[in-house]
Amino acid sequence: MLWLVLWLLPSVVHAQEIPQPVQEEIRRRGMTVEEARREAERLGIDLSNPEQAAQRARELGVPESQIQELLQAVQEAQQEQERGAVTPETRPISGTTPEVLETMPAPAVTEQPVVEKETAPGPKRPVVDIDVVDPATQLPYFGYDIFENIPDAFKPNQLGPVDDQYLVGPGDELRLMVWGATEFAYDLTVDREGRIFVPSVGQFTVAGKRLDVLREELKRWLARSYSGLLEDPPTVFMDLTVARLQPVYIYALGEVKQPGGYVIASQSTVFQALYAVGGPKISGSLRDVRVVRGGRVLAHVDLYDYLLRGEGREDVRLQNNDQLFVPPRGKTVAIRGQVRRPAIYELKENEGLRELIQFAAGLKPEAFTRYVRIERIIPFEQRQDPSVVREVITVPLEGVLDGSRQVPLYDGDRVEVLSVLDVSRNGVYISGAVVHPGLYEITTQVRTIRDLIERAGGVTSDVYEAVSSSCASNRIRPSDRLRCRSPLVIQTTWPSWKKMVTLDLSRILLGDPEHNLTLQPGDRIRVYSELDVNVPRTVTIEGKVRKPGTYALRDSMTVYDLLFLGGGLFDEEFRKEVYLERADLIRKAEHGTEEIIIPFNLAEALRNEGAGRALLQPGDRIRVYPVDVQEIREKFVTISGAVKNPGRYRLQENMTLEDLILRAGGFTEDALLDWAEVTRLPKGADPERFEQLAVRIEVPMAEDIDDVEAVSFALDDTTRALRGARTFRLQHRDRVYIRSNPAFRPQQTVTVTGEVWYPGTYTILRENETLADVLQRAGGVRPTGYLKGTRLIRGGLPVVIDMERALRRDPRHNVILLPGDEIRVPPKPGTVVVRGNVRRPGLVKYVPGRRVGYYIERAGGLDEDSKVILVTQADGGTYPVYLGLKGWFQRDPVVDEGAIIEVVRKPPEEKRQVTFDIGKTLTDIASIAASTLTIIALARRL
Repeated sequence: MLWLVLWLLPSVVHAQEIPQPVQEEIRRRGMTVEEARREAERLGIDLSNPEQAAQRARELGVPESQIQELLQAVQEAQQEQERGAVTPETRPISGTTPEVLETMPAPAVTEQPVVEKETAPGPKRPVVDIDVVDPATQLPYFGYDIFENIPDAFKPNQLGPVDDQYLVGPGDELRLMVWGATEFAYDLTVDREGRIFVPSVGQFTVAGKRLDVLREELKRWLARSYSGLLEDPPTVFMDLTVARLQPVYIYALGEVKQPGGYVIASQSTVFQALYAVGGPKISGSLRDVRVVRGGRVLAHVDLYDYLLRGEGREDVRLQNNDQLFVPPRGKTVAIRGQVRRPAIYELKENEGLRELIQFAAGLKPEAFTRYVRIERIIPFEQRQDPSVVREVITVPLEGVLDGSRQVPLYDGDRVEVLSVLDVSRNGVYISGAVVHPGLYEITTQVRTIRDLIERAGGVTSDVYEAVSSSCASNRIRPSDRLRCRSPLVIQTTWPSWKKMVTLDLSRILLGDPEHNLTLQPGDRIRVYSELDVNVPRTVTIEGKVRKPGTYALRDSMTVYDLLFLGGGLFDEEFRKEVYLERADLIRKAEHGTEEIIIPFNLAEALRNEGAGRALLQPGDRIRVYPVDVQEIREKFVTISGAVKNPGRYRLQENMTLEDLILRAGGFTEDALLDWAEVTRLPKGADPERFEQLAVRIEVPMAEDIDDVEAVSFALDDTTRALRGARTFRLQHRDRVYIRSNPAFRPQQTVTVTGEVWYPGTYTILRENETLADVLQRAGGVRPTGYLKGTRLIRGGLPVVIDMERALRRDPRHNVILLPGDEIRVPPKPGTVVVRGNVRRPGLVKYVPGRRVGYYIERAGGLDEDSKVILVTQADGGTYPVYLGLKGWFQRDPVVDEGAIIEVVRKPPEEKRQVTFDIGKTLTDIASIAASTLTIIALARRL
């Protein structure tokens, strides 16, 4: 096949010879190589673009297996040609195992003086392209760019001299010079047994000895024949140096750019060897480069010692068959802002914020030294809410720089050191019940308190709610009084007057200018949570005690203290009726919506040991059980339906429906809280016939609400429902069912990306919410956005819509959104794409009002055999433009900005002439030439 022959043609043309079979195949097809190249250009194949050439080959039917097979063949041929120009000293020996390296023959040993000659300067470093800038932060990865270019003076040298610490080994050439009463000079090669032969003297073992030690031992050995070496004063003098080094074989493994076997100079260190192999990849560690020798890790080298302090105390010289292993990069943290060297650094486990600032060369003079901001991906073990994986925290710098306080950092942290000028001019601080509390800058987007709350991620679910409130404080003038009568309260401190202003958060979020005040530099905002305002200061003891009830919580009050107040537990006779093996401490969870039960040993607590010394918290309850509770351990109740942990639970003494609901983790989000259904087995009934004999009981929980259908999973409704369930006592084998609200729907979202003011994920607030509604909530399209090119993606497929009419709320285009929809607003492209069967396909500058013919003309006009023009407008609609008999457009529509014009070529069947067999031959030749040139392009780039 011609395409197979021409595939291999570049390699043989390079050698200036074309085999006879190739010439015969070309003549049989009636083509030349130059004609094939011109045919490829006519078909629009770019010989300098291998990706486009490969794709074109596939379109023309070249099998993928053959493409890959021939690519491999050409690559091997080119590698074979390159091997002829690469010396053994500079060629990586990838694929060679350490065992094979050990068996490689050493250089021939000569026992005669030799003349020094030039050798290869060192290992050849692979040519690589390194992108050391992180696209997300636009910060460089520190340290990796040093391996892009290697100074010639830093390359390992095959020639001596070396320092006195060098270990002599087989293959080295030593230069022995003796002068004085006796004079001679020899270049002596160390043989495989580690010995040298000195003419007229004999053999001496030198391998494995340091050069300075070997020099003294050799001197004493030669003194047996030349006593003048040790006379005082000496009459014979000696010097021993290394004239030529034997290269060593090492393996570079792990996260390096060119893993495999390498030949390097024997005095090379880890740092020099990394230069030789191209350095670590961006994914490789610079803090823990390992030298493996004899199956164990000999050394851990931290390259930051070189890069930051110019020290190489841990660096080691490599020996034959050493393995250089680079593990994956460890904890990675970015720092930017007012530091001298902003970058992305790798930290060890015991390193934190102080070390990071030191790596960044310290703070600039204008750095704000009170706080730093940290953007953090919450570590796996610390995530409580799976939907919240990021947080922004503000960390004080006090004590960090002098080392008196350690601030740990986590993988992926981004630290920002602010400018004192920006903070003093534009800094505000927000804390409390917001998603991302911290320090923020006043900008054009953050001007008011509402802007700041939105920038901080909005309020949290435990924001303070009160039925009513009336609070007053000073605003700008002492005479200006504010009252808050809304359930949501926020306080701000004005730095200029040191006054606290209490504002209505609900009116702030509505944009009321009386409360949504303009921010001033230095403002400190605090949004209060339920726990901040309504923290109960009482504790309760209940159950088998003489004085059950609620008591005031005192400072440092312990479990032992409350047990004492309960009475009776220190009376030996009364204690006989108490179950001493266990009591329960019932405590509100962090956000006050759930309770947790902490069991403890009551007898131990009554001795003021163990849990007896535990401090109580506001709202804690202690439950003490009677001694006969052991008899009801086998009694149980069952709960199912809209609770978090349905199942069977042990029935406790005086257990209420509220207790069971709390034990089951509380209600789920879809719970209907008006009634609970309890089925109970009548006394004396047979448990085996429970379904037939059970009695149904409806327990009212939140029945005091006027509209029971409006009962939802709000904090107030839940509290009232539990209060209603508190009075219903359960019995053995009761089954409780909490119904689900059939009208409940979970939050459903759509996504808005691109050129809008507030991109993000938006919740569908109501049924029949439209595209225009959500775009309006996203702030509308920015001036840089291209409304006509906006796409609505549904199920991975675009929906063809006229966006301009949709925003005008035309019902034919303003579609109703569905969960999972994505709205993409692109920037203005400024161009029109023209491709297909034209002479110069590509991008053409958009000119308003121009039609299809204009852009076809700018692309060089139509090529031969054009059949139809497909115009895909900015809204996604595609329309055909047919050509007349003489190539005229039957209609010539105006083209939108960002449109795609594709000229479709007639299929080969339409140009076939059945009366001439030569037509089929010409078609085959054209297709073959196209696929052939495709593969030529690929081969030339390998």
